[in-house]
Amino acid sequence: MSKTTRTFLIVISAACPAALFARVAGAADLNVANVERVGADHVRFDISWTNSWRASWTEAGAKVTNWDAAWIFVKYRTKGAASWSHATLSSRNADHSAPKGAEIRAGLTGDRAVGVFLHRSADGKGTWTNKGVKLKWLTKDDKLADGAEAELFVHALEMVYVPRGAFYVGSEGKVAGCFTEGSWEKGDPVIPFKITGEAELKVAPERGCLYGTAGLGAAHQIGPVGKLPAEFPKGFAPFYCMKYEVSQGRYAEFLNQLAAKQTEKRYPFPTIPKRFSGNGIHTVRKTAEGFAATKPDRAVNWVSWDDCMAYLDWAGLRPMTELEFEKACRGPLKPVKDEYAWGTGELIEAAWLWAPLPQPPAPLPMGICGPEGRIKAGCTYWGIAAMSGHLRERTVTVGHIEGRRFTAVCGDGSLDETGMANVPNWPGPSENWPAAATAGGGFSGGPWYKDKARLRVSDRFLSSCLRKQRDRSYGFRGVRHAPGGKSK
Repeated sequence: MSKTTRTFLIVISAACPAALFARVAGAADLNVANVERVGADHVRFDISWTNSWRASWTEAGAKVTNWDAAWIFVKYRTKGAASWSHATLSSRNADHSAPKGAEIRAGLTGDRAVGVFLHRSADGKGTWTNKGVKLKWLTKDDKLADGAEAELFVHALEMVYVPRGAFYVGSEGKVAGCFTEGSWEKGDPVIPFKITGEAELKVAPERGCLYGTAGLGAAHQIGPVGKLPAEFPKGFAPFYCMKYEVSQGRYAEFLNQLAAKQTEKRYPFPTIPKRFSGNGIHTVRKTAEGFAATKPDRAVNWVSWDDCMAYLDWAGLRPMTELEFEKACRGPLKPVKDEYAWGTGELIEAAWLWAPLPQPPAPLPMGICGPEGRIKAGCTYWGIAAMSGHLRERTVTVGHIEGRRFTAVCGDGSLDETGMANVPNWPGPSENWPAAATAGGGFSGGPWYKDKARLRVSDRFLSSCLRKQRDRSYGFRGVRHAPGGKSK
């Protein structure tokens, strides 16, 4: 570790995964390097990743544009601090800079910028390198004394932009508990429901309302007749979704930057059965130098709802809703019978689909890869990987009143002293589980070891059942509203 003016520079290397604060390569080789503090209030670094894109195409006569991006946030640690703190960045986009061809947009939680999105400003694809990206750090807002030394760590997660627009939820086939238009009657073909805005929706078995094919008491229930408030993210407004599930390497980074008391809550892995640990499925371990994953690119499993929410709060993200999940998979297209995330009702031959060990192929959006390329990669319309199969993913449910209270408030980068997320209106686990099995969250999109029906886009099996325990099949990814979007 070398020292620069008024700070400690962390040398980040993908070649030493056991190092305490080592950067690990992402699933598409995202790399951050040459991190340094410039003057008192700027952080400069280089960033690159493979299989980047920005693409425009026409769908049903309308122009569609989407891109991938890096969600970048900065952690710092002052001398003697027990844990790392989240840096407050400038909310003015013009205060940050990147090379020509790149755009930076600040991501706000309330009125505080907790990170930035970096993406292409024009159509293109391939490996994308940006040298000398510079972010303005509001050190005074973070109460950093003039001249104070601080170690820096720049985190970056690959995200995909899901643009504003209408879409359908539900299926042409019969899948467990799927959404339907409220005029649907049991025994008839399912009628998909079209989401046309973010305004309040009525949940009821009535024409023009959102409803579902399973009633109260089921793990995939639609829940009681009532309202889905305007504040509940429905997927019409633009948002970013993580391109891949959170990896074991990213989770190890997270653990390394918590205080010891917080880590106790978020590191459950000594309790994992041996057949699911070591060089098997889960590889995060505590070493003398800190936490490390021997398979850092592998999706992290064996995480509870609390673990997932803590990571998302710490990273300035939030959980996605099950409506957003369907938008992220299907895009603006009409549902296909028994549809999987790649847009057909037929299973693909892919090793990653039925086991969490292999990595999914690098995804590209429909506008670049076309239907055949989308099937080959097993990716969504927008170019998001592994949303059918691989791991079950945590989503906020429509089927429980606690889920309906969820708003789009994102994490602020910090946890409470026990290592729990502390964002208002995020669902929490029921202390009475399993007697009270639902508390606002559930699952979508998997898992790898179950029958094929569970992998379908509109399948809501366990969608309204928040299980607080950990399991080999439980994983997650985060989302965040697009800058300038509806969400707070």
